[in-house]
Amino acid sequence: MILMLAVLLLANGAAATQTVIYVVDEYNMAVGSARIYIDNSTTPIGMTAYNAGLGRSAWIGDIPLGEHTLTAKWTKARPNRVDYEGTAAVNIAGNSTMRITIETQKV
Repeated sequence: MILMLAVLLLANGAAATQTVIYVVDEYNMAVGSARIYIDNSTTPIGMTAYNAGLGRSAWIGDIPLGEHTLTAKWTKARPNRVDYEGTAAVNIAGNSTMRITIETQKV
């Protein structure tokens, strides 16, 4: 637990870029409640939620500069339970807002 707090404090001190991440399904529709992971982490950095300013579901937050692999996972519950997953390799550079779309497919 202490190690996790130390890592979070170091991450907050590092340079980061404001990022908007969209997760889409096979029909290119934005998905709400998709979990977003960074660089093979087992703990999600956040979940997509409806944002009135964007008019669709997205996750908005800071991601450290550098190359990262983002993974999105979500489950469609109706009519049958189906898991979806997708990844995107990104290079976060500069301080402008980045928009990233992660396409997901059935697992």
